[in-house]
Amino acid sequence: MARAQTDAEGNVLAGEYQSGVVSETGFRRRRWYHRRDVRFVSLVAAFVIAFQAYGYITGPSRIAGDVQARIDQGAETIDILVTANFRAEAFHMEIYQELGALSGEEGDAVIVRRVTPDEIRFLSRKYWIKSIDLAK
Repeated sequence: MARAQTDAEGNVLAGEYQSGVVSETGFRRRRWYHRRDVRFVSLVAAFVIAFQAYGYITGPSRIAGDVQARIDQGAETIDILVTANFRAEAFHMEIYQELGALSGEEGDAVIVRRVTPDEIRFLSRKYWIKSIDLAK
């Protein structure tokens, strides 16, 4: 039979410690915030929050003044010229098509027609957007 676990003063510990499996020396219960999985999930959550905050903070600076003026006037839809940090790929074109009607390209920029103000704000939060101007 395993002998009972005792603390530093020689008192017998009750419950799960009487199994004899746990050694008498060096046993400490780990706090929940010291667990690796909790730290990992916290780190991932902090990264996602920081990434989203970056979009919300820098997004309005990507909308040109004349586009913002049209939004403030209450326009229902606006034709925009979207310039990205790099050439648009199929993924980016799909997002543009969901927001409005693609109407062509001007250099590295894409013309998107009939975009609502909420969709313009949504698009401005994307990290790969350089600027959003009025289309001609």
